[in-house]
Amino acid sequence: AFSRMNMVAGWVGGLAVAGWAIVLNVAAIIFMVPLGIGAAASVLVAGAHGADDRTGVARAGTAAFSLTLAFTALTTVVVWFGASLIAGLYTPDPALMALVAGALGLACLFFVADGLQVVGSHALRARGDIFVPTLIQILSYSAVMLPLGWAMALPFGLGLNGIVLAVTVASFISAGLLVGRFWGLAER
Repeated sequence: AFSRMNMVAGWVGGLAVAGWAIVLNVAAIIFMVPLGIGAAASVLVAGAHGADDRTGVARAGTAAFSLTLAFTALTTVVVWFGASLIAGLYTPDPALMALVAGALGLACLFFVADGLQVVGSHALRARGDIFVPTLIQILSYSAVMLPLGWAMALPFGLGLNGIVLAVTVASFISAGLLVGRFWGLAER
C-alpha cells in the first residue's frame, strides 16, 4: 500500500514523487526500531501466552508499548525540529527541500501511531491472533489509506501533504484497533 502511494505521488508530479521517496525513507528508518521492539515483544508475549501467564503477557505488552511510545515521541521531536536539516541531507534542490521539510513536519503526526501499530500486530500474533491483525492492517492501509491518499492528494489538492495525512489517518486507525484488541484480549 505504501508503494502504491508512489503512483499517487506520480499523478501529483515529479517533485511529489521525490518528496514521497524521502519522507518514506525517513519513516522507514524510524520504523525499524519499533519493528525490532515488536519482534522482541512477540518473543516475550508468546512465551508468557504459552505458559498461560496473563500477567506476563500484559507486562510484555506494557513494556513494548511504553518503549515504542518513548522512542517514537523522542523521534517525533527530533524530526519536527530538524525537518529542514534532514531534508537538506537528502537533496540540495531548494524546492524539493522545502516540500520535504513541510511533509516531514506533517509526518511527525504518524510516527507514534505507526510504531504502536507494528508492535500491536506482533504482540497479537504472538498470542495466536493471526487473522484479525492482518485484516485490520489490510483495511487500514489498503481500504482507507489508498483511496484517502488519492482523494487528499488530487481532488482536494493537498499533494504530498495529502499523502502524508492519509498515512496518518490509516496509522491511527490501525494502531487504535490493534492496541485496543491486545488490551481487550489481555483482560480475558
